[in-house]
Amino acid sequence: MSTVSKANRGLKIAITGSMGSGKSAVCSIIKQAGWPLISADEIVADLYDFDTYVKTRLIEYFGDEVIEDHKVNRKVLFSCMMKSEKEKKRVEELVHPLVEKKMMDYFAKQDSPLLFAEIPLLYESQWQGKFDQIWVVAADDDLRIDRLTVKRKVSKEQALTLMSYQIDQKRKMEWADVVINNNGTLADLSNVVHQLLLKVSGGDGNVEIK
Repeated sequence: MSTVSKANRGLKIAITGSMGSGKSAVCSIIKQAGWPLISADEIVADLYDFDTYVKTRLIEYFGDEVIEDHKVNRKVLFSCMMKSEKEKKRVEELVHPLVEKKMMDYFAKQDSPLLFAEIPLLYESQWQGKFDQIWVVAADDDLRIDRLTVKRKVSKEQALTLMSYQIDQKRKMEWADVVINNNGTLADLSNVVHQLLLKVSGGDGNVEIK
């Protein structure tokens, strides 16, 4: 595993994993330790809510019904994207470059030896080459299904369908620089993440929050 040195400042680390694995919990621990972290999902949400260019292009693609109360209706957009690979790709080609720019602009403003990004669809978007390390959060399938049914209020069948849209978890684990197994308690997870931060930072795993 790479560690921070004078010759290796601003190490970019992507946090990814399959649905229900616990990516958000890992990212929360990292942020609480004081490290800068940006979320691709939050950038996308901001674009859908406030970016006039994005909303205008989506109306051109799918019609006025994709907008509700001046914001992108996610359910309608998702339905449109699932109609064909072509429609899905159109949206991705619109949104992904904007997400990448905002992410890199954020990194450029940080004065930190470690830079984190939460990117659920890292491999699906083929963004792995943009980062120095990939940390994959993983959990047993049954546990992931249980988490999805509670968090997203979907049935087991719906959870399995959602999971099928992503690359298989085992493949992500094989490609990862680090695999964080999240089958235990939050305390267990916190301990593992802090040990990783300690190792990769070459310090105490925390930074002072000013």
